[in-house]
Amino acid sequence: MGIRAVYKNGVFKPLDDVNLPEGTEVEVVVTNPREIIKKYAGILRELREAQEIDWEEAYHEYVLKRASNG
Repeated sequence: MGIRAVYKNGVFKPLDDVNLPEGTEVEVVVTNPREIIKKYAGILRELREAQEIDWEEAYHEYVLKRASNG
């Protein structure tokens, strides 16, 4: 399950309605795709060319695996 939110005044505020019981503990993963891409672009390009990896599919599987383990 993913929840989009903004951080404002020290609090994460969901952008959409969230159907969770009050007090539910959640894990927040902060991502900034541009910074990640800049940091790893060279090595990712080399790996993709060498191994023919579908990075979008690999990321989707990673997210699903994390969600099922949580």
